Amino acid sequence: MTGKQLLLDHTTSAFSGRADMSLMASLKDITQKEASWGPDDSTPTAEQLVRHVAWAKTKYCHDGFGVAMVLQDPSVDENGDTPGIPWEFPCGAGFGAADAPGIEKAVELLEQAHRVVVQCLQTCTEESLERSIPGRHGKSAAHLFWILLMHDTYHAGQIRTRRKLSANARGA
Repeated sequence: MTGKQLLLDHTTSAFSGRADMSLMASLKDITQKEASWGPDDSTPTAEQLVRHVAWAKTKYCHDGFGVAMVLQDPSVDENGDTPGIPWEFPCGAGFGAADAPGIEKAVELLEQAHRVVVQCLQTCTEESLERSIPGRHGKSAAHLFWILLMHDTYHAGQIRTRRKLSANARGA
């Protein structure tokens, strides 16, 4: 198996693979109520985490590979900050909130952004995966893709935790 194929396989697994670990599994059947719930005002909601992941995927592929953002959102600045959302929240937490409101649209935005990641990875050769790319996480193209797949898994865990806490808070 090549390094590229390994990255493709793991990218797919982190996004939509195992039912107990993948990002999409953590979002299965999520309701708007669950997606909007937060334990307090200083903690991003599951929907804001979805928007953050979508923004990161499209932003880092834009910076590293020059591809267009999946959505031009003038409310999100170059750093991913949005007026009205605490600066401590993850970058891109407000990405697409006006043009794609609600959790269903946020998940669609996430799926579009993921397709961009996979397309960027598919266009890479084994040699180009080793080259440095511009951006925050661009030690190499391979490094960027590895960061993105770990990012999916990390936020999948956060979303699962928020959903569990939301259910407990509702007494479900």
